[in-house]
Amino acid sequence: MELPLVRVLPSADLIEETPGEPRLMMVTIDDTDILLGRLAGGKVIAFASNCPHQQTHLEGATFFDGKVRCPLHVYLYDPETGENIVPARDAKAENLWKLKPGYLPVYPVEERDGWIWVGPEPKPPPRAYDPAKERPPVAGARPAATVTEAPAVADGPTDHPTKILKVAPGGTFALRLPTTPRPGFIWRVDPPGPLLAVVEERFEPGDPPHHLIRVTARGTGEATLRCFYARPWDTTPVETRTYQVRVEL
Repeated sequence: MELPLVRVLPSADLIEETPGEPRLMMVTIDDTDILLGRLAGGKVIAFASNCPHQQTHLEGATFFDGKVRCPLHVYLYDPETGENIVPARDAKAENLWKLKPGYLPVYPVEERDGWIWVGPEPKPPPRAYDPAKERPPVAGARPAATVTEAPAVADGPTDHPTKILKVAPGGTFALRLPTTPRPGFIWRVDPPGPLLAVVEERFEPGDPPHHLIRVTARGTGEATLRCFYARPWDTTPVETRTYQVRVEL
């Protein structure tokens, strides 16, 4: 059950001291320090007093393009959801564990009757936040692997033997599947379920050309990944490649 908001500060106290420089004010609710700020459009925001990256204090934070900017490493956070914008949206998935942006706890806030009211408990984590992406890879395990397949010998239909792939939680692997000059034929990936996520598909020219499929593993367990080579309107593929993926520490 959501707790009622607490009246914390007169609205008049949260004004710009210098034009263009939003003021931050710290309030305390139940021994928890919370920073208040006012965006350029007038909206009041409330967020945790420490940056989730290295727990440095955000008292010297500024706003950039409507986002909270940490003064130490210039990480940007959405002030309404807490989602990290920079570096999370620019970094490669396999490097996110080194950057550890986390998410910024933000609090419900309202402004009414000349006062600012704040909820004593933070909002839920943003949907984009996935703690598995920020776990370091297991020692000795390759964070990424590429499986390059040879063209099928027969003209089809060909059902290749199942291959077993091992990957650490949060790791990424890629499949390079050969394509042929068959008009209209494309590779299709069967939805692999919640354990595996297809993060990239693209054509790679060459001799032979390949269709690259990049997959990220989440959690631990086993999942089956099936790839079919066929025309969109055909019910029977000319080629099927199956992979049993084991995600384990």
